[in-house]
Amino acid sequence: MKKKSVFLLEDDPAIQRLIQQILVKEGYRAHVNKTLESARRTIRQCRPDLIILDRRLPDGDGLEFCRDLKNLLPAPLPPVLFLTSKNSTTDKVLGIKMGGDDYLTKPFQVDELLARIEALLRRSGSQDAAPPPVLSHAGIELDSEKHSCIADGREKGLWPKEFELLRLFLSKPGKVISKEFISREIWGHDFIDTSRAIEMTVRRLKNKLGSKGALLVTVKGYGFKLEAETKRHARK
Repeated sequence: MKKKSVFLLEDDPAIQRLIQQILVKEGYRAHVNKTLESARRTIRQCRPDLIILDRRLPDGDGLEFCRDLKNLLPAPLPPVLFLTSKNSTTDKVLGIKMGGDDYLTKPFQVDELLARIEALLRRSGSQDAAPPPVLSHAGIELDSEKHSCIADGREKGLWPKEFELLRLFLSKPGKVISKEFISREIWGHDFIDTSRAIEMTVRRLKNKLGSKGALLVTVKGYGFKLEAETKRHARK
């Protein structure tokens, strides 16, 4: 089986060496960069399965790199794990809002880092699991094998968490899905402030789906539901 590739953007030499040693020991291929400039130059060549990003870098903020990934790599984009000393709730929420999938603060425990890496790879479909069939509903089509999404006849670029969330909604059309269930199935209860992360991901997904985003509704105090297409929605 081909080794999974992890792209690390970290400027501290000691942390670089530590994480690289951990990754290699666990059977991953590690690609290490210490600046935004070098990362932008090399990421296209290695096509990683997972990206680990620091926030404080010599030439900028790792958030910039996360934001630019859609211009640097073809879809599907790999999951992003922020690993940084910036530990406020505001920083964590901003990291998720900018496209991150998880956020771990320094200092960190090796076991926890590995657990989060494994969880992100598993949930992104990077563990060679057989993909489910194509799911479609009311003009939305999701192909897990091709990792593509089409809504209103146009392809939509989705982040890994958005893709997983839409797949969950498409698998249960018309049914209310609780935040607790979403947290357990997609976030795995391993991310702080999961409720807010879910809300932000749903909001981004609705925006990306365009007119079809109106089918994704909030059920106050409980969760969300993907509605059947009504005549009102069909006319939009």
